[in-house]
Amino acid sequence: MDGKSFEIFTQTLSYIIKYFKWVVTGAVVLILLSGIYRVESNEAAVVLRFGRLVGNTGEQQVKQPGLHFSLPFFIDEVIKIPVQTVHEKEITTHYGGEGKAVASTIENSGYLLTGDHNIILIKAKIKFKIDDVVQYALYNDNPESAVSGIISGELVRSITHMDIDSILTSGKAELSFRIMENAQRLLNELNTGILITNVELTDIVPPAETKEYFEEVINASVNKQTAIQQAREYAATTLLNAESSANSYKQEAIHIQAEALTVVRAEIAEFNGVYEQYIKDPQIIISGTFRQRVSDILAKMGGTVIIPAGGEAPVIVMP
Repeated sequence: MDGKSFEIFTQTLSYIIKYFKWVVTGAVVLILLSGIYRVESNEAAVVLRFGRLVGNTGEQQVKQPGLHFSLPFFIDEVIKIPVQTVHEKEITTHYGGEGKAVASTIENSGYLLTGDHNIILIKAKIKFKIDDVVQYALYNDNPESAVSGIISGELVRSITHMDIDSILTSGKAELSFRIMENAQRLLNELNTGILITNVELTDIVPPAETKEYFEEVINASVNKQTAIQQAREYAATTLLNAESSANSYKQEAIHIQAEALTVVRAEIAEFNGVYEQYIKDPQIIISGTFRQRVSDILAKMGGTVIIPAGGEAPVIVMP
């Protein structure tokens, strides 16, 4: 190598070394800046350092909304969790659409069997959110799959304890609550950090083979409820009318009783007055009473009693 070539090589090498320093410096700066991250208002975050959770307490482990700094990405892994978001998912494991026929093999069917041996297809919608950030980040590879599997299993288990009439009418809300309660218990045991907020049975339909009979069952159930409601309304109306009539008869009886008591008390008072006079002079009372009775009788008959002077016997004059 001649002197000129060596000089060119030396200059090139010096340029490479010079710019390499800048490249390395820039790379270091970029690596350091990669540790800065932002947690949004609807999120919380946890940091894993070589796969291990950073922080000794819950407050230190869970990063709240705002700017934070961690070590470079190849050391720390930042996991952001949408804690304020309500997630929705449809469960169609046991539903293939209205009128879908039951498949020839069990593994492809997806139908449910009720406690009274009716076949139904059910579609459900669930809502859930993240309740424990640490558990959710560490123990869940596929949380939606876990929730779907648990809800599907609870559908199978709970349906077998209920009859078709209850599922279609008054027991539908109870079934939803039972599924949500049992599913939440299993999710807690698995440390998923997931909280189910609602389970809604959005569609309950029969397979194509049983649709006609299923509709007959629904109609019979509706007619039954209608008849029960009408009977209750009739009973309530009849009872109300009976109570009204009873109160009317009672008031009338009280009024008649009061009038009768008034008459009786007046007669008793009159009798007591006459009796006091009778004690004093029995003959006068007997004579007077007799005359009064005879006068009352003749008055009704239209006659007249003439009492002569001198104590002679009274004369009765008829018209």
